[in-house]
Amino acid sequence: MSSEVVSRRRQQTLDRLVAAAIDVFAERGVEAASVEEICERAGFTRGAFYSNFDSKEELCLAIVRQQSALMLESTRQALAAIPEATVDDGSLDEIVAKVVALVDAEIGHEHNWVVVRDELRLYAYRNRSFWPPLQAATNEVSELFREAIQEAFDRQQAQLLIPVEQFIVTLDAYRERLRLEEILGSDRADHASWRAGMEKLIRALVVLPERATEGGTH
Repeated sequence: MSSEVVSRRRQQTLDRLVAAAIDVFAERGVEAASVEEICERAGFTRGAFYSNFDSKEELCLAIVRQQSALMLESTRQALAAIPEATVDDGSLDEIVAKVVALVDAEIGHEHNWVVVRDELRLYAYRNRSFWPPLQAATNEVSELFREAIQEAFDRQQAQLLIPVEQFIVTLDAYRERLRLEEILGSDRADHASWRAGMEKLIRALVVLPERATEGGTH
């Protein structure tokens, strides 16, 4: 794709192609979806597609970059809402709520994106050359999320019972599993249910200073 400044009209075309691709990939999978289907859904010709993307793989990377940028902004907003003061028993609920907000921001809210995120991972598994750029496109969000969690608990003088990387993977896997169940219509995956479960999970893995002292944890 050209490195020149993208015009507003071209940006609109890009956005429509990306949105259409997310819908089609969710319905048919990345490999099964054709350029023609994506163009038809977006209301464009093949010419419009290839004037913006060299291949379907390049479109996949554009999707990841767009979604990463959205999640990065959501994560920064959630991070800004975490209080600076040291937590006590009375404010623990607020801290847990902020961590939940970070997890929710990181995975995103659109049903199709939750499905397409897994589709892109499968595509990377089957097309190994796609894995390095996929990782690179998501690293900024992942690193900000890790730093946000670590800094929040360091500031509160709280301890995690597992390494922060494992903590994040655990929360992300739990959230993604319930989001998928929600999409499929599971009764146990409603909004209130997943939040309550997430809060219990966080509490089980976090030790506050008072509890750390009482239990002899260092």
